[in-house]
Amino acid sequence: MQYNADFYIERLLNYYNLGTISELATVLNTKQTSISSWRKRDSVNAIKKKCREVGIYNDIFTENNSQVISNNSGQIAQNVDGNQSFHNEKAEDSIDTATYNLFKEAYEKAIKNDDLKSLRVHLMDY
Repeated sequence: MQYNADFYIERLLNYYNLGTISELATVLNTKQTSISSWRKRDSVNAIKKKCREVGIYNDIFTENNSQVISNNSGQIAQNVDGNQSFHNEKAEDSIDTATYNLFKEAYEKAIKNDDLKSLRVHLMDY
């Protein structure tokens, strides 16, 4: 499901148990005007980037402690504890089959080589 910048800013405020954008700016080591700009431009990508910088990306951008990989036939959720589950629901935002298959192949190779962390770091660059 796709959410807007307001949703994620509110989620950040709740995550840190804060009441104001000013307090959030201090915690994130950014300017209050930057956060206002994220909201005004509905810039979820800027929020994602900041969350990666401060190390809370998974806490803010995963639902129910799951990371979801979508394709046209459903969703595969990689839970925080490493367990996978398949949800037979059509995703709003899906990736094409070729991209999904490439990702799956890279994921399987990373698991085989015990190098999942490197794959995740590489993917976060995008």
